[in-house]
Amino acid sequence: MALTNKSRTAIYNGLTDIIEEEALEEMLTNFPAREIDEPVTRDYLAAQFAQLEGRIQDRFATQTRWMVGMIVAIPPVTVALQAYFT
Repeated sequence: MALTNKSRTAIYNGLTDIIEEEALEEMLTNFPAREIDEPVTRDYLAAQFAQLEGRIQDRFATQTRWMVGMIVAIPPVTVALQAYFT
């Protein structure tokens, strides 16, 4: 979860007596200031990859069914067209 400005200010004010200012600012840069800056967790990334893998498998299955259907359908069509034009 990202730190709010209020929390960042409280941490900064509370630690300025203990840690020098430059080190404190460097430390606070490791905490996201906005929700969008939040780092990705391994679990989230694994879930996204699993979802993407499922979508890819579905697309391959659809493509395979279509190709098998074409392989099965083309010879009879070819024979019918040959019989029609001869």
